[in-house]
Amino acid sequence: MQRISRLFSLVLALALAPPPAFASGDRINLVLAGGGARGIAHVGAITALEEMQVPIHAVAGTSMGALVGGLYAIGMDSAQLKEVVDNMAWEDAFADSLDRSELPQRRKSDDYDYPTSVSLSFQGGQISIPLGLVQGQQVRQIIKRLTLEAEHVRNFDELPTPYRAVATDIETGDAYVFSEGNIVTAMRASMSLPALLAPVEHDGRLLVDGGLAMNIPVQVGRDMGADRLLVVDIGTPLRGRDEINSVLGVTDQMLGFLTRRNSLEQLATLTDEDILISPDLTGIGMLDFERTQEIYERGYQATMALREQLAPLALNNAEWASYLASRDRPAPATPVIDRIVINNDSLLRDDLIRVRLRQQVDEPLDTEQLREDIAQIYTLGHWQIIDYDVVGEPGGESVLEINAQAKTWGDDQLKFGINLVSDFEGGSEINIGASAIWEGVTDLGGELYARAQVGDNILLGGEFYMPLDLQSRFFLLPQLHYHDYDVTNINPDFDFESTLGSWRVRRFSGQFNAGANLFDNSQVSMGLFRNVGEYVADIEVGGSLPESRFDEGGMLLGLRYDSLDNPFFPTQGGFANAEYQLMRDEVGADNDFERWHASALGAISWGADQRNTLILTARTGQSIDASNEPQNAYQLGGLFNLSGLSHNLLSGRQMAFAMAQYQRRLTANSVLPIDVPTYVGVSIEGGNVWSDRADVSTSDFANAGSLYLALDTPVGPIYIAYGRSEGSRDALYLAIGWPFLNNQLLMGR
Repeated sequence: MQRISRLFSLVLALALAPPPAFASGDRINLVLAGGGARGIAHVGAITALEEMQVPIHAVAGTSMGALVGGLYAIGMDSAQLKEVVDNMAWEDAFADSLDRSELPQRRKSDDYDYPTSVSLSFQGGQISIPLGLVQGQQVRQIIKRLTLEAEHVRNFDELPTPYRAVATDIETGDAYVFSEGNIVTAMRASMSLPALLAPVEHDGRLLVDGGLAMNIPVQVGRDMGADRLLVVDIGTPLRGRDEINSVLGVTDQMLGFLTRRNSLEQLATLTDEDILISPDLTGIGMLDFERTQEIYERGYQATMALREQLAPLALNNAEWASYLASRDRPAPATPVIDRIVINNDSLLRDDLIRVRLRQQVDEPLDTEQLREDIAQIYTLGHWQIIDYDVVGEPGGESVLEINAQAKTWGDDQLKFGINLVSDFEGGSEINIGASAIWEGVTDLGGELYARAQVGDNILLGGEFYMPLDLQSRFFLLPQLHYHDYDVTNINPDFDFESTLGSWRVRRFSGQFNAGANLFDNSQVSMGLFRNVGEYVADIEVGGSLPESRFDEGGMLLGLRYDSLDNPFFPTQGGFANAEYQLMRDEVGADNDFERWHASALGAISWGADQRNTLILTARTGQSIDASNEPQNAYQLGGLFNLSGLSHNLLSGRQMAFAMAQYQRRLTANSVLPIDVPTYVGVSIEGGNVWSDRADVSTSDFANAGSLYLALDTPVGPIYIAYGRSEGSRDALYLAIGWPFLNNQLLMGR
C-alpha cells in the first residue's frame, strides 16, 4: 500500500511539473571569437540563427566575442544587439574622461602651457608609467549600463543563457575562464588589449585580452556540455609586407601571430558534429568600427549560407516560443539605498567624493544619475578607476559602495613642450620648456605647479592652487613668475626719432589671487600683484634705444570661460579670457594707469562627422594712461596674428585683432586615444596697433590671410602655411606648437 501511495505521489508530481522550456534535443553551444570591430559580424550571425529558430544553450566568447556573447547571455535578442552596435560611440569607449568641455577649468588650463598630450608621471622620484594608454573608465561604465539587469547575478550559469568569458593571465600566459563573479569585470578583462586598455586585477591575477591565449574558445564551449558547437571565426588575416608601415601595423601583426596560432589549435579540435561559420571579412580591420553595417551583413550572409546544415537544429514555432520565454527574465527591483560607503585609497578626503554624489539614502538607486556623477568625479584626475557596486547585507540592507582606486603611477606629472615659429626669412622664434604638477598636496585637491622655458621667450614660474571647500568652488592662488621677451620698435608708437630695433623686457611678478569656479566652464578671480622689471636694448639700428627700470603694482580682476572640445582644432564650444589691471602708486607702481586685455574664440561645425568648421577669433588690449614704454606694449605679427608679417613685428599700447577661419578635417575619426587628424584651412584676418586710444579705428585695420595644412599630433599642432598681408608682404611658415602661444595674451596660466 505504501508503495502504491509513493507511486501515486510521483505520478501526481510529474503531472503538475511545468513543461520543459523547449523541446529536448542536441545541446547547442555558441562560440564567438575575438577580433575587434570584426566582432560585429557576431551580431549578424545571431540574427540569422534567430531567423532560422536555432536555439543557443550556452555561449562562450573572447574579447569582442565576450562582449557580444555576454549581452546575448543576459537576454538581449538580435535586434537589441544590433541597436547596441549601431549606437555605440566607440571613440568614447576607448577614452577615460568625458569630452574636454566637461573638464574642470584647472585641467583645461593645462592644455595651453605646452600643447602636447604626452606627459610623464613620477612617483617617489622615479618615472612611473601606466599599464595602458586607457584605464577603461568609460568602457567599464558602458558595459555596466548595458548589463544592468544582470548586475546581481554572480553565477554565470544562472543567466538566461549560461556564459563564459575568456581572458589571459599576463603572468603565465594561460587562459583564464570567467564562470562567475561580476559580468562587467569578465567582459572588461576579456577585451583588455595590451598597451591600449589597462589589465584588470581579479582573483589575484593580472588579466588581459583573452585572444592572446584562446581567441576562439572552442574547448570552453565544449566543456559547458555541448553536443554541437556553432563556432564563429572572425580571425584577422596576417598583413602583407606593404601593409606593415607603422608602429600600429607592427603591433597588430605581432598580435595576429599570437591569436592565429592558438585559433588554429582550437579549430583543429572541431568534430563533424560542429558547424564553423567564417564570414568573409577581407579588407576589414579590427578598428573599422565605422563599417558596422557592412560587417553585420557579412556575418549574417555567412550564417544564412549554411542554412541547410543548420536546418536540422531549428525548433518549430511552439518550441521556439518556449525557448524565447525561457530567456525572458523579469528585471530585478530597483534597490532602495540604506547606506553609502566610500572606498577611496587616494590622498583626498572621502567626503570630497560623497558631496558630488546626488544619490541619497532611503531613496531608490538612480543608476543614470550615479554614472553621471562618477564621470564628473573622475575628471578631477586623481583616480585610475571609479566604479560602484550595490551590496546586499545579511540584515537586508542595500549598501552602495563607491570604489575609487588611486592611480598606481602617482599623481605627479611632467610635461615637455616645444614652440617653434619660422617664416624662412630670418624671422623665427623657438622655445623649449617643461612643466610639472604635484597633485594631491592637500586633502581638498591642492596642487603645486612649476614651469621653466628657455629660448627666445624665457619663462620661469610657479603657483600653489588651494581649493577652499569640498566642491572646489573657491580657491586661493599665490603665484611667482619671471618673463623675459622681445618687443620691437619699427612703428611710430615709441617716438624715438629714427631709431629702430628691439628691447628685451624682463619682469618679475608676484600675485595673490582669490577666485571662484562658477561652473565647469567659468572662472572668476581677483587679487593683488607687484611687478619689478627693466627693458634693455637688444638690437639697435640708427641710434640708441633708451633703457630703464620699472615698477608695477595694483589690483587685478580676471574672467575666464572655456567650453572648447579641442583647444587648438575646436569643432564646437567657446573660449574667453579677460584680465583688468589697475595700477596704483600706493602698491608700488611708478604711476597710476589701467591695463586690460581680452581674447575670445567660438567654433561651429557642420557636415558629415562635423568635418567643416568655422572659427571666429577676436583679441584686444589697451594700456590706458600708461607711459610710452615697451613693457606696456601689445604685439601683432605672424601666423594667425596678421599672417604674412614676421613674428610679433608690430607693437603698441593699443591693439585690436579679428580673424575668421574655415578648416576641414581630411582624415576620419579614430577610435584610438592616439590620433593624428589632418586639416586644411584658410584664414581672413584684420588688426593693428596704435599709440593712443583716440587713434583706434577699424578703418585702420591691416588686412591679412593664410592658407594652411595642419596636423594635430601628440606633441602639439604642426602647421605649414602661406600668409599674405596688406602691402604685398607674404611669408611661408612652419609652426610647431601654438603659433602665438607665448605672446602677452597668454591663454593658459
